[in-house]
Amino acid sequence: MSRTARFRSLGRAPARAARYIQAMFPPAVLVPVGIVQFLSVYLVLEALAGMSPLRLGGRAVIGAGSTVLWTLLIRIDDDLTDADHDARMAAAGDARYRSRPTVTGAITRPELRALQTATLALFLGANLVFGGWAMRVAAVGGYVVTWMGFRWFFIDRLRQSAPPMAFLARKILTVFFSLYALAVFVDAFGPIGVTCWIIPLLLAPCAGVAVWETARKIRLPEDETAYQTYSKALGWRMAALLPVAFVILSVFLLLPVSVAIGLGRGYGVALLIAAAVMVAACLRFRVRPSRGGARLGGYAQLYGVVAHGGLPIALLAHHGVLLA
Repeated sequence: MSRTARFRSLGRAPARAARYIQAMFPPAVLVPVGIVQFLSVYLVLEALAGMSPLRLGGRAVIGAGSTVLWTLLIRIDDDLTDADHDARMAAAGDARYRSRPTVTGAITRPELRALQTATLALFLGANLVFGGWAMRVAAVGGYVVTWMGFRWFFIDRLRQSAPPMAFLARKILTVFFSLYALAVFVDAFGPIGVTCWIIPLLLAPCAGVAVWETARKIRLPEDETAYQTYSKALGWRMAALLPVAFVILSVFLLLPVSVAIGLGRGYGVALLIAAAVMVAACLRFRVRPSRGGARLGGYAQLYGVVAHGGLPIALLAHHGVLLA
């Protein structure tokens, strides 16, 4: 490549990176998701500590922004790790892979690595410069462990014999987002007192992510491709029960916490209704299998919005907020 062509390529890289982000990490959707993921833990910790009104300051802003950057890093790492796999899926005719930027050439691997480096620098820089000791440890340690999760699934036998189950096992790493929110709270307000509600609070996002992960990878036998799904690994009847199990686990973790922080009936009723809708959709597919019935991802998204998006909204409505 000539020097002129190289400079032209560098000049186009930011625009190509922006198009990649819009395609694979749409900010209008995933920026609010990242913020909610952080606040759904951070604000509950404040409520458990007896704070009213709730407080949102500079550390919370860094925490919410860092959570968004962390999820973007995971998206980039996923695409870099699976670039060859995605190309094979597209060549095999799987429609969901044909338009991916790494497949179409809309972004190159060196450009994607450059975006990864810039995002990582922003993520670590914000925490190392503006965070306290807890944020620094949680940001560096948490990202290192999640990065390792993309190179070694920790359960090698699952990775070789049942790839979808290995991906499901990797969702446990979501707990590091919760631990990071706890670290931000510690740096902002000091150590929280010992309470039995911290453990279910930190684990609840893992169950919520597992609902989405399992619901979106279920197909009827005639719709299966080379893409690894839970229905291919377990059979569609058994796979349809996975989201049910994780919804029940999620409710089991979230409902007692909501009662402990005094949210009242509103959030609890909404949570149970959303869970019932998800369970009903899964059981309907199991009893009356159809291509449309296999599209369970939308129900999982609805549950996630109510369960994790509704939590900070209910808290702010109940306690109010002080920007400080």
